[in-house]
Order: sequence, then C-alpha cells, then structure tokens
Amino acid sequence: MNTSQMKLFLTAAQHLNFTKAADQLEISQPTLSRQISNIESELNLMLFIRNGRELKLTPAGRALADTLSQVYHNYQNAVSQAQQIQRGLNGELRIGILHGTYVSDFMPEIVQYFQEKYSYVEISFIYDSFQSLQNKLYDNTLDISFTTQFNVINKEYLLYTYVEHTHDNLLMNRFHPLARRKNLSLADCKNETFILISEEDCPESSRLIIDACREQGFYPKISFAPTLYDLMLNTEAGKGITILDTRNMLRLDPHIKSFPLLNMKWDPSLVAVWNQNNFNPAIPVFMARLNQFSKNRPLL
Repeated sequence: MNTSQMKLFLTAAQHLNFTKAADQLEISQPTLSRQISNIESELNLMLFIRNGRELKLTPAGRALADTLSQVYHNYQNAVSQAQQIQRGLNGELRIGILHGTYVSDFMPEIVQYFQEKYSYVEISFIYDSFQSLQNKLYDNTLDISFTTQFNVINKEYLLYTYVEHTHDNLLMNRFHPLARRKNLSLADCKNETFILISEEDCPESSRLIIDACREQGFYPKISFAPTLYDLMLNTEAGKGITILDTRNMLRLDPHIKSFPLLNMKWDPSLVAVWNQNNFNPAIPVFMARLNQFSKNRPLL
C-alpha cells in the first residue's frame, strides 16, 4: 500500500461513506470504490462491510485504520519537516567567529529575523582560531565563519562575501612610549617587539607583516602567540605591539592606543565564509539577510 492508497483508505474509514470521502478527495465515487477494492485485493483483507448505503469497518479494517492513521501522520510530518529544511525553515545553522571579532552591531538583528521568520532554525555561535574555523568549514562542523579576507582568499571550495571593508591598526598599551605619538608608521616601530599570531594558526598573517616590515627597511623582532586571544592578552599586558584589523575588539579597549595602517598590501576586511559543498539551505537565507547589513557599509 502506497501513501496515496493510505490516504484513500483513511478518508473512507473516517467518513464511512464513499460519496463524502470521494468529495473530500476530489475524485468520483466509483473511482474510490474501485481503489478500495484494489487495496483489499492487494492486502487479501476485507476492510469494509457494505450493506446497501451503510458502510462499516471490519475488525481488520478498524485495526488497520488505527495503525495507519499514526503511520500516515508521521509520514506527513516527516515530509513537511524535510520540505521546511529544504526551504531553510528548519534545522541548525552553526556559525564560527574569529577570536576577538565583535559582531554585536549586526548579528542580533539577523538572529531576531530568524526567530521571527524561521523559528525552527537553531543558530549557534562559537569563537575559534583561524585554522580551526577553516577546518570546521571543510568538515561541515560549521556552516558559516566570520574571519579576515586574507586568510581565506583562493582557498579551495571556500566562498566568501564581504561584511565590512576595514583596515589594520598598530595597537599597543597606552603606557607604551610610542603611544604618546599623534601619528605612527610601521617604520617608526623598527625597534619594537611585534606580537604576531603563530604560523601554525595563520601563516598568511605573519608572512604579510614581516614582508611589510622588510619593505620599510627592517626585520621585526617577533614574539609569536598561539592564538589571537593570547596575542591580545600580551598586547594588553604591554609585552609589545601588534597589528589587528578594525573589527578586533582590542581596539575598543580604553587602555589601548590605536594607529591606523593604511594602504597595506593585504585585505583584513571582515568576510563571511562558507563551503560550496555545504548544502544547508539556511546558509543562503542567512547570507541574504546579512547582505542587508553589509550593503553600502563605509570603509572603516
């Protein structure tokens, strides 16, 4: 018995009247009677007792109707849930944010939008490192990550869209001697210790900064930090200076002095990244809403 036959049988069992059941099913009464006879033949069961205009379920018919009613209900729910998932209306959306990146100015609006329009989509967030975000995109542990453009450009299977065009900044504790300056360039920092992210976590970052220093005529003294959180902590503690993008929350610390670094040869802008082989239907729904924020965002 297929699902169409289940529907015919259950409708007839509900009304105990082939004419009313046929009207609900939008088929003719003879067609319904013929289909019921086919079901009885297929199952080798007598499902209805026909006595003139009176129709009753046999004990076997009643037992089958009771069981199939729940089966058909579960089937309809399963199909409905699958259709909702296909439309991005249900399921889970897992989002990773690069350590230290603030999203409080735009993410709550998107979350509220999902709660109102797609309440069955559960959105979860984690902070994570450069490399871990990439790994989790590739194995579909994460659906979307927010990170810097230079870290994901030309990465196989990873697609991205700009959230906000930003630039990098020289950061240091406000008690650092250079913090008293009104302006500061990379060349002014040739005698300072640069706190950089480890090459294991983000080889692009340290390589780009070292190359920029060399172009200014010096090789920097370097202290590597295993994660961005460690890098931020060491900068707060006054162990050196660092370079971070405008979206990093350390720049908002009142005890940190920030100097803009413009016209560098890399792009630290905030991007939203996803794996082109991840077919979670909530991804395009999220990205469409995100674009409402990122559209016409000014350069910071």
